[in-house]
Amino acid sequence: MKAFSDRLVDAIRKTGNPCVVGLDPRIDLMPAFVTSGRGAPTADAIRSVISDFHELVLDTVAGLVPAVKPQVAFFEQHGTAGMLALDNTIRAAKQRGLLVIADAKRNDISSTAEAYAAAFLGETDVFGQQQKAFDADSMTVTPYLGRDSLLPFVAACAKHKKGLFVVLKTSNPGSRDFQDLELRATGRPLYEKIAEAIKDCGEPLVGESGYSSIGAVIGATFPEDAKRLRALLPRAFILVTGYGSQGACGRDAAVCFNTDGMGAIVSSSRGITYSYGRADLARPAVAASVRENTLRMIEDVTGALKK
Repeated sequence: MKAFSDRLVDAIRKTGNPCVVGLDPRIDLMPAFVTSGRGAPTADAIRSVISDFHELVLDTVAGLVPAVKPQVAFFEQHGTAGMLALDNTIRAAKQRGLLVIADAKRNDISSTAEAYAAAFLGETDVFGQQQKAFDADSMTVTPYLGRDSLLPFVAACAKHKKGLFVVLKTSNPGSRDFQDLELRATGRPLYEKIAEAIKDCGEPLVGESGYSSIGAVIGATFPEDAKRLRALLPRAFILVTGYGSQGACGRDAAVCFNTDGMGAIVSSSRGITYSYGRADLARPAVAASVRENTLRMIEDVTGALKK
């Protein structure tokens, strides 16, 4: 199997765009034809509702975009049922040829980090046999426990040809509270120091495409910061957040790309999946809305890259 970065480049070239559809299961926002008639909110009903809605979305966006990004917290809030739905969603996405980025933002140290990496990127020994849990193609992690906390994830990426996106400069206003703090020794912001660690971890995992399987999460809502980080991480893929509902547009996201039009992917969630207006719409109308929203995003992002 190819390195994750190479598979991502192939998928972007095949679809002709770097857009990612986020999957944030919000049962309260799902159309009535999915949620009605389910009876009591049993674990099976919850799993079924989430899985059914995501299959509709996946059927619609497969072939249009290179990847999807399940936000794990929205699954976890439903307990065991939600995690079963996450497994269903990941399997369904991969069956349709979509790459899967598990937006889990995990991390810890030592064996705990290894367990997180095994859950989403690797395998775990069970009764002498290797078992995969969620088997995503890549995942998001936080870096604030230090370089050693990233190493188990990097090792899993190397062994299983998976990818990693390290939270670097996020799209929320509060990111300035800690990520922008100037380091006394250098006078540079903390996020630039983290960028150095990402670059170091990623160098051994540069694929044939020239890009590493170790990337970064950067918000398009701070385009000047994103532009500086793009220069610091020329071989890293950037997962661009903040597009759509948080106010960023294609023009803002474009600064996260290299001059070859590669090196970044742009994610949108609610603006794609829950912007159909009325809960009483029929299945074809909801599918049409998801498709139209996806195509609108693709046009905006690719148009900005051409300029």
